[in-house]
Amino acid sequence: MDAGAFAKRLLSLTLFLSVFSHVVDSAAQGALLPPGDLPEGPFTGFVSPVTKKGEILVRLQPSAFRIARESLKKRRSVQAPSEHLLLREIARLFGLRTTTAVSGSSFLVSGARVNQTKIQRLKSRGLVSRVEPNYRINAFNDPNDFLYKLGFLWGIKNTGATGGVAGVDIDALDAWNISRGSPDLVVAVIDTGVYLKHPDLAPNIWQNPSEIPNNDIDDDKNGFIDDVNGWDVVDNDNNPNDEMFHGTHCAGIIAAASGNNRGICGVAPQVKVLPLRVLNARGEGDTAGLMKAVRYAIDLRKRGENVRVISASLGGGEYLESFNEILEEADRYGIVFVAAAGNDGKDNDEKPTYPASYAAPNVISVAALDSSGRLASFSNYGATSVDVGAPGVFIWSSFLFGFYLPFDGTSMAAPFVSGAAALVLSERPQLAPSQVISILKRSSKPLPELRGKMVAPGIISAVRALTQR
Repeated sequence: MDAGAFAKRLLSLTLFLSVFSHVVDSAAQGALLPPGDLPEGPFTGFVSPVTKKGEILVRLQPSAFRIARESLKKRRSVQAPSEHLLLREIARLFGLRTTTAVSGSSFLVSGARVNQTKIQRLKSRGLVSRVEPNYRINAFNDPNDFLYKLGFLWGIKNTGATGGVAGVDIDALDAWNISRGSPDLVVAVIDTGVYLKHPDLAPNIWQNPSEIPNNDIDDDKNGFIDDVNGWDVVDNDNNPNDEMFHGTHCAGIIAAASGNNRGICGVAPQVKVLPLRVLNARGEGDTAGLMKAVRYAIDLRKRGENVRVISASLGGGEYLESFNEILEEADRYGIVFVAAAGNDGKDNDEKPTYPASYAAPNVISVAALDSSGRLASFSNYGATSVDVGAPGVFIWSSFLFGFYLPFDGTSMAAPFVSGAAALVLSERPQLAPSQVISILKRSSKPLPELRGKMVAPGIISAVRALTQR
């Protein structure tokens, strides 16, 4: 082992021990455990509070303002009351707590829970047209996720502090000022499964709205009993939990929750992950299983679930017309298929790698880059067969049992593209897969060293993709 490789291994061990210590401390405080009221078996999720307790926004009907004006005119001889005085009079007349104008005929009422009966009475009298919660909002600044704060998530933001080149990242922070992903958009992760109770993933695991958990009935009549969170093709059951780590790592890159003071943040931290397990604990599977998983995703899309991206960090075998046909069907239903280019260090133009080398219009093939913007030594490439580059060296993400570890591979690069595609489709759901892929290629940040290695020689940029027209 040369000195550079030894230094990298030593750094990995140091970082692992640091993160391990943090994880153990957090676990001791209960921070890494899922909520206590979660049922056993398939994860069914929980809702975090996003509204300000005891505050509501109320929109008054014109009749309410009329009553207040007449009262002020009669009681205080005020002919043209200001908005502030008018709202104070409304509050006095209708027995509300503090009121503050926010826009036109809408105002903020505090102590809403106490005055709920009064608000309902006003609605019944036709004086209130709308009552809504006062949602919490936050500045889209740097995430507070532990590994981000340590500077380890260079794919999200590269400051150059860990030995790379500043700015060689996917511009995620700028993208989040536009979108963090739609909560109803689903990314299918076809892999070794996903560790469903990982604290950074649990809030974003897809839940089947048409299935009742653990009743041993195929409620939605799709041929899969109790498929609450996806499906395990390997064992043909409803438990797509990860028995290796690979799918969990990929899922974290795509959609790990952000702003929760835990380990990492995903590229699209508000979208949902659909776990589809096609690889066993040794990372082995077959094309038939892969086809079953793609079929499952397509059928969900047909049923109305917003499955728009499939992330496939796997490969093997040769071209199959039957698989190309199912990819084309996925394209017709608006699903982007993101595939890892492979880790053989070879030219896919000369010897294709599947499924990355399928020519269906919804397939995008992804190479791995290091934090300096160079093609990773192991990454496959191809001037015409590999589309884009993304971070794929020393990528920290979720691991089993609530842990985090760094790995290399085009398997890590593909989820960055899956997350970026999810952001684009969250903002522009009308786009066809080929349009999304075109945007991702045109908006990538050029890197001269990658010329001749891929169709769009550069690193993807989430913010440029979101603003590309």
